Amino acid sequence: MKGFPSKISIFISTLSKWGSFFLVVIMFAVPMAEAVPSFQKFKKDSDPIHFKLTAIVDPESIKLGERFVLYVKIELSKGWHIYSLYTKGVEKQPLATEISLNSDMFVAHGVWEEPAPVIAWDGALEKVVRTHQQVVEFRRWYSPVESLDSGSYQIRGDVVFRACNNKVCNLPKKISYGTKIDVLSDKN
Repeated sequence: MKGFPSKISIFISTLSKWGSFFLVVIMFAVPMAEAVPSFQKFKKDSDPIHFKLTAIVDPESIKLGERFVLYVKIELSKGWHIYSLYTKGVEKQPLATEISLNSDMFVAHGVWEEPAPVIAWDGALEKVVRTHQQVVEFRRWYSPVESLDSGSYQIRGDVVFRACNNKVCNLPKKISYGTKIDVLSDKN
């Protein structure tokens, strides 16, 4: 057992000499052009997913007692999707998109409306789900509370969604939106 540490140090010394030799041989044996495409593929696969969120109102100005529509549009990179606001049946969709308005100055009328979702197989979840791809526009009707004065008001809210492709799902993402609306008195 006494000679064991010295034998290991000789083995490591010999291995490090041969390891350096093999490393040099491998570096010169593999053309550099072959290493570049694999790096580019890695870089391409790890590119972040891009989201664009836009909110607008229609019309841009209203009188007290009138209604307006709030549109929230989400644009996703190609190959990615988000999930529907609503699920069919009894099962609650844990990945359902959620939209909120962070204001008590406006009263909601009805529920959020969405275009017809695409029913598709989701490889990441391994089940059929209701999704929206590339560009989706949600809308909901609102009116100002009766006690609101004339003026320009900020409309702010959040969208919580989970973007997935058929391989992976991102963690839930919360993105804020904002727009404005002008409320006019009956005298204007």
